[in-house]
Amino acid sequence: MRRITPRGERYRPNSGGFETTAQPSEPLTYQRPHTHESDVTVRLRRCREPLPNTATLWLVTPRRLRVEPLELELAQPLPDVCAVHGRPASAREPTRTYLYDTDIHPRFHRTAVERDLAKVIRLRPIETAPVSTIVVGEWPTCDRCHRTSLRYKRLALALLWLMAADLVALVIAVVADIDALIPPLALGLLPGSFPLGLVALILLLKKSSKRVTFRPIYDERFAFIAAHANFRAALNHPPPDKHGPP
Repeated sequence: MRRITPRGERYRPNSGGFETTAQPSEPLTYQRPHTHESDVTVRLRRCREPLPNTATLWLVTPRRLRVEPLELELAQPLPDVCAVHGRPASAREPTRTYLYDTDIHPRFHRTAVERDLAKVIRLRPIETAPVSTIVVGEWPTCDRCHRTSLRYKRLALALLWLMAADLVALVIAVVADIDALIPPLALGLLPGSFPLGLVALILLLKKSSKRVTFRPIYDERFAFIAAHANFRAALNHPPPDKHGPP
């Protein structure tokens, strides 16, 4: 089957063309309030090959990027310790993280969901913050990560069934002319399911797939991430290589 590629002008990540400032030789210090001293620094590099499935992400929108679009990957090995819980890792999962050119920071780790939702409710136009940076890599995860992910997925599925049940019940109430049920079911649909339920569903699905928390990126060669003390210790003091010289 032929893949449909979105038309329109697209950014070309990692290709230059944006004005940049000289980069320091060492990673920047922690920038409050968006980073914390308990964060850990990991090294990054530009991806050697373009990332797949990014056609829609790099489309040029009226809200144009202010910084060079980047596709980055981990440039150092990670310990077999979960970054979130500090437990021994049971698996490594490929992770793709998006950072956005927001009015707070040009490579910010989240969008202003609350602000955008308020604009939707007030029927005001929204200038969505475009993706400015994509970071990929395999992150160590533990059993607790998998249980938490499964819990969020089940909550999302339950919410989806609840939204569908409300819609079906509303249709039945309208067809059967049950006037007493129509107002509460209609409120459950609008604004219950749309947009509030839809936003909650998206947030639950994002939570279920989240394996690491990035902070804003100030220097493309380094990233601050929220990390458990055990992960931080294992990253900063890796065990000696058993196959190396004594």
